[in-house]
Amino acid sequence: MCDEQVNRCECVHKTFEELKAFASLEAAQQATGCGLECEGCLPYLKLMFASGDTVFELDDPRLAAYE
Repeated sequence: MCDEQVNRCECVHKTFEELKAFASLEAAQQATGCGLECEGCLPYLKLMFASGDTVFELDDPRLAAYE
């Protein structure tokens, strides 16, 4: 594991904690545009909606299922 953590969509300046308030990834994307610009956070967003977690290690092994 590395020491870096991911907890936000940098493109829309929203934390995963804020985005978790939406009912689904699709609803969050429609309302905020998260995961649509650079798409770097998209696997993390998918994992967040699946797991409920809002902070991830940069190299979280669970990401492979969402890439």
